Amino acid sequence: MAKRASIPLLLLAALIGSAAAAPRAPLALHFFAALACGGVRALVARPRYVRRPVTRLRSTIDDTDIDVDARILQAKQDLLERVYAGEAGVPVGEPPVLVSGDPCDEEAIICEVDEDVSEPGHVTSFETAAAMTAAAAIPLPDKEVVFMDALKETVDVEGIAGTVGDGIALLFGDTVRRRLWTRADYAHIHAVSGAYFMVLGFLWLFTSHALLAMDPSAPLSWHLDKPLEASIVVSGAVNAVSAVPMARFSSNKLLDMSDLKANGFTFGGAGLTLMSCWCAWWFSGGYPSFLLPAGPLFFLVWTLVCVGTTVNWEVMLQQNFEANSEGGSKKAIAGQRKLKKMSQDELNEKALLYRLASWPNLTQLLFLYSISTPDASVWWSQVTQQYPLQGVMLYHYGYASALGYALSMFSETLRDRKLVSLRVDLIILLIGVFLPMVSVAFDAACLGDAVTIKPWEYWRQFQGW
Repeated sequence: MAKRASIPLLLLAALIGSAAAAPRAPLALHFFAALACGGVRALVARPRYVRRPVTRLRSTIDDTDIDVDARILQAKQDLLERVYAGEAGVPVGEPPVLVSGDPCDEEAIICEVDEDVSEPGHVTSFETAAAMTAAAAIPLPDKEVVFMDALKETVDVEGIAGTVGDGIALLFGDTVRRRLWTRADYAHIHAVSGAYFMVLGFLWLFTSHALLAMDPSAPLSWHLDKPLEASIVVSGAVNAVSAVPMARFSSNKLLDMSDLKANGFTFGGAGLTLMSCWCAWWFSGGYPSFLLPAGPLFFLVWTLVCVGTTVNWEVMLQQNFEANSEGGSKKAIAGQRKLKKMSQDELNEKALLYRLASWPNLTQLLFLYSISTPDASVWWSQVTQQYPLQGVMLYHYGYASALGYALSMFSETLRDRKLVSLRVDLIILLIGVFLPMVSVAFDAACLGDAVTIKPWEYWRQFQGW
């Protein structure tokens, strides 16, 4: 298979190279150079796949094995995984080429292409292959193969992505690399945007609060819609959207509402992060006026996201309680793996985890109503006349909320890949929940009368007009 270029990594490398070559050049020039270099590199490195004819067959099943049902299913899944991942000379998303008269068709799943004729175990006669085909005719379990599971098990080791993966293995260990740096993340857009958003995002937030603590009047000269701030918020939005295709756990359908675990990542992760990025954008001072009339539409979307997230987590929690009361589920439910018997303490922790990830989000709607009305600009001008630095505090709130949601969903991903425990996931979720609250409290303590945290003093629904 041809090596694929990871576009975000190419752009990042080109940007670093441009900055090193001309450190005094304008930032826009560096971005233009990175885009030009990355575009050219991507064009000349377009993947080229070669369909190889089936010349040799190799059995993947021990002929002495009598109970072959499970092995046939595993062999079928392995073949589908390689096909979906673009291996064995088959492009991503396309079915394998079937050679006319060859018994290695879609039913003969226990056969695979092998170019090394020196390897022992080859089947050279069609009679033996036909016998293997007959074995494959045994009815298979009625279970859908989720391609995303296959991609999550396929480590990206090619090109620049492979080099970055080596660095991840060096810093964090090979286990982290194998479970996170996979082909499930297309072109690693989610990983790159997430690293940019959370690393620079937390650095910017802490630096901003430090500057505010040293000089409470400094925010009067701040412009929160500058390129750096805007790029961080945009990267948060990209990180949220790029997570949606990977949120498939029990179905190959995108946005399958029956996959409750996927709904948690899609709405509870991507949706709430987007909502917070929109909130930060609104208070940055760079929100376009032509979008103000669309405020009620945005409010409807965020209402569906918050309510849907809460309902989804409650349904998942109820299913966990029911499965646990029966001594563990016999099969995976709601897009989750097969559930094991949990202690009461573990179940309580899980209930707290789910409810912390859902119910507090409903309170966001009371605040977001103020910036979703058609006359929101009039309301905001009156608020800033009385509290001139209120925009800084509320920008910090939206910004910190986006970071908190991204951090909590990153922790959920780590737990899903068995890298952290439920207890660690709960601790990180608590940090994400309280981060915006701590940010607002810090701003209020530093800025004094220039801001207010009392809802009845500035929320639109309490103004009486």
